[in-house]
Amino acid sequence: MCAKVTKIGMGLGQRIRERRRALFFSQEELARRAKISVSFLSMIERSTRLPHVKTLAAISEALGVALSQLFQGLDESEGRAQPEVSLIAYLETLNLNERDVEVLLLIAKSLFEEEK
Repeated sequence: MCAKVTKIGMGLGQRIRERRRALFFSQEELARRAKISVSFLSMIERSTRLPHVKTLAAISEALGVALSQLFQGLDESEGRAQPEVSLIAYLETLNLNERDVEVLLLIAKSLFEEEK
């Protein structure tokens, strides 16, 4: 699943690249650890693709950071935490299994698709 890349998405790609380089990981190493292709990682880092939350979770784990940390401070133009960061941080506390995540995604999609 790929969504339109936003301002936050652009910062996210750069944040992943910076963290990868700080750990002295090549793109190949991070891609292997996150179980994604090198070309997809490259697209994420260049902000041409925005990955699914499961892929972001795998990348954050491979980088040794919490998923919410990848988003922290990406859009502080208004001087407050962004709601999506709070939501991700909350979801991380729930220890959801894969089925739980799928159910939550279905619920969210059904809620927001009705608003269109």
